[in-house]
Amino acid sequence: MAFERWLVDGYDLTDGLVRDVEYRAGLTATPAVVGANATVPNRIGELWRPKHHGPGKFTLALWLAPAGGRWQDVEAAWEDLLRAVARPHRLLTFERHTAAGQVRRCQGEVLSALTPTPLGQDGMRISLEVNVPSGYWESADVAFEATAPGVPLPQDLDLEPFADATAPMEQLAYRITGPITAPTVTDTTDGTGDSFTYTGQIPAGQALTVDAATWQLTGSGGLVPDPGRLTNTGPAFLRLTPGLPGTAPSVRLTGTNPGPTTQLAVTGRRAYLT
Repeated sequence: MAFERWLVDGYDLTDGLVRDVEYRAGLTATPAVVGANATVPNRIGELWRPKHHGPGKFTLALWLAPAGGRWQDVEAAWEDLLRAVARPHRLLTFERHTAAGQVRRCQGEVLSALTPTPLGQDGMRISLEVNVPSGYWESADVAFEATAPGVPLPQDLDLEPFADATAPMEQLAYRITGPITAPTVTDTTDGTGDSFTYTGQIPAGQALTVDAATWQLTGSGGLVPDPGRLTNTGPAFLRLTPGLPGTAPSVRLTGTNPGPTTQLAVTGRRAYLT
């Protein structure tokens, strides 16, 4: 088994099929920043505009050398690799098990032509160039953090389980448990974060989940949310920025008419630039 493991849609490339991943190019390179400042007539300099990251890319150089050592074994391994990665009709899940024990994954597509180089009669080399449309990797496990029920408003929540994230997280779910009126959740990580507000009431015994990944509102305990009552200040319901060095990202819940069960809970996967 290779020191670092790679899986594609759950299929383990490095446990028998691939003898080694010889090099990994682009894994430590961040996606390019997309966007531009605006030029204003008769004004010195430019008007700064917020920007975001574009797609990511990486390349895996694989060495196919099956244990059988025969050319027919090499050809069989090559066809298994094609079955695993040559699927242009959908995105593939690439999962990387690092030497440090972390598991990170991304949704990617193999865009380049696959042109193997034979190594005599007992192996071949292949390069997989992978495009990551979302630009980010994510943790395989789901993180969770919540305030203590009934803490007076505003409720501030340090998201310690999300502390090692290096990319903005706009795939998280925020569950607000009532009673509370007109709840607002704000990213307080660096003082410039986005927020969303639900201009309605969440009674005691009911809860509202704002899912930034699916752009959906879900009620529980009998609550029927009205999507028209949700407003947000950013491009997503809430794009949570990663924490500064040595600190975790944080959010704040505000509103009126709280009670002993009022609570904010955050669930989702950490995001990474590399």
